Amino acid sequence: MERAMAVWLVSSIGIANTVGRVLCGVLSSIPGVNALFVTNVALTIGGIATMFSGFSMSEGYQFFYTVVFGLTISCFASLRSIVVVDLMGLEKLTNAFGLLLLFQGVAAIIGAPLAGAFMTATGSYDACFYLSGGVLLLSAILCYPLNWVNRWENLRNSREKDDKEEA
Repeated sequence: MERAMAVWLVSSIGIANTVGRVLCGVLSSIPGVNALFVTNVALTIGGIATMFSGFSMSEGYQFFYTVVFGLTISCFASLRSIVVVDLMGLEKLTNAFGLLLLFQGVAAIIGAPLAGAFMTATGSYDACFYLSGGVLLLSAILCYPLNWVNRWENLRNSREKDDKEEA
């Protein structure tokens, strides 16, 4: 791929990310749409797309991948605070969001050296994309049950509160 064309790949991620943030915001504002579910679906698609990004080095395929990646990753960035409020409540937003950003920062610091070590060990950049896509997919899979866990905790807490009031 020519250098000038490769520059457009990076730009297409940014453009798709900008469009995706607006679309995710509009989608999550529709009544009945769960922001966590939208985020999880987007991370699932982004993870799978990343794992298959090395499938073809054709310009068309790579542009398709960068647009899909930009669109899907944007949902996590734009809906992150909404998901935290939905799960933790507005009163815990600052602490929960701070912890979320702490762990994101640690992951960002570790990610590039880990990918470099993985590339050195395997001798292939494809392996780095398999690892990155797998981690994105794993994060989505781990977060799918969060709504059910949150409902269960809220129900349990309300029962405990009712039991204390009766006593």
